Amino acid sequence: MIEDKFVASAPTNQHGVDCFPGLWYSKFPDAYEAQGGDCLVFDDSRLEWGMQHFEPTNQWDVLELGPLEGAHGYYMEKNTPVRSITAVEANRHCWVKCLITKEITDLRRTRFLLGNFVEFLKGSTKQYELCLAIGVLYHMKDPLELLRLISRATDRVIFWTQLAGEKQIAEWQPVEVQDGVFKAQGYVNDYAGGEALGSYIGGIENYAVWLTRESLVAALGHYGFTHITFGHEGENQFGKEATLVAYKD
Repeated sequence: MIEDKFVASAPTNQHGVDCFPGLWYSKFPDAYEAQGGDCLVFDDSRLEWGMQHFEPTNQWDVLELGPLEGAHGYYMEKNTPVRSITAVEANRHCWVKCLITKEITDLRRTRFLLGNFVEFLKGSTKQYELCLAIGVLYHMKDPLELLRLISRATDRVIFWTQLAGEKQIAEWQPVEVQDGVFKAQGYVNDYAGGEALGSYIGGIENYAVWLTRESLVAALGHYGFTHITFGHEGENQFGKEATLVAYKD
């Protein structure tokens, strides 16, 4: 975060973005005249594809896990009639950036909460009509715990996640994750101290477990998601990636 406390010139959207110089990932829509990052998450094709599988109404309450910089709240407000979006973010820097985005884009139905979404889900009894879990599952030390907690809170989920592929199977430590009688194969991603960097936007633990595609499908079925549809599946600099929706009968 920038150290200079004061801004001498008139207010602009860019001043808010410049509170975190060089640390933005999201590219703001041109209309807001704010230069952030390069990622097109305000108009996210993954979220657009996922929402095509549902028919949200103004009675829907949406839960987002790990909102990063608030772009998905913007997408949901601009493109859907949902009543509310509750977005839970554990990274203090990201949470403040979400608040900056909220002010710049004038979000009215989105609330950003600072805290661990796993602990939030453990203590919540509220039912949501949809959960957005985009970019979070592969940062979990216990991915099965998160899937179980999501299944308690909603019947519909949109995921984007990294998955263990050939590289991880060949090079990473294998681990079996378990929830009761259910077991799934995973592989350990050791952050190797990267979580201490100021630009880090991963999970709160010092390692995470990546599931294989087969393990993820089996786990979703175990937790009651009877309909699973994959969208884009491909490779990026980290390995396999997939966008999918899952919902119950």
